[in-house]
Amino acid sequence: VNAGFSWSLNPSTHTIEDSPNPSFVFGGLQAHAIHATKTEAFMVGKSLTDSTTLQGALKVLQEELVATTVPPESSESYRLNLAYGLFYKFYLASIPDHISDRVKSAAG
Repeated sequence: VNAGFSWSLNPSTHTIEDSPNPSFVFGGLQAHAIHATKTEAFMVGKSLTDSTTLQGALKVLQEELVATTVPPESSESYRLNLAYGLFYKFYLASIPDHISDRVKSAAG
C-alpha cells in the first residue's frame, strides 16, 4: 500500500484551504489508484487542531476506500488499515506542535 497526500494549510489557523484543492491518492488497494475525492472535499475549511476533524475524515475515508482481493497480496482489511495509518501519519506530521507526546512517534 502506498499513498500521496497534498494540501495547503493556513499556518495561523491550521485550516485546510481550498486552493489548491487537497489531494489524497492511495495505491495497492485495487488494480488502479484510488483518488479519495470525498475525503478531500470533507477536509476543506476544517481545522487540523479540532479533534472532530480527524475523526470525521477517517469516517469518510473508511466509507470511500475499498480494497479488492488480489492474490498474493495481504488481506483487504490489512491493506485498508495500512491506508488509514498513512493518512493518520500525514495528518499528524502536518501539525507537529499541536499533538500530544503520546502520539508524536506516529508523526515521525
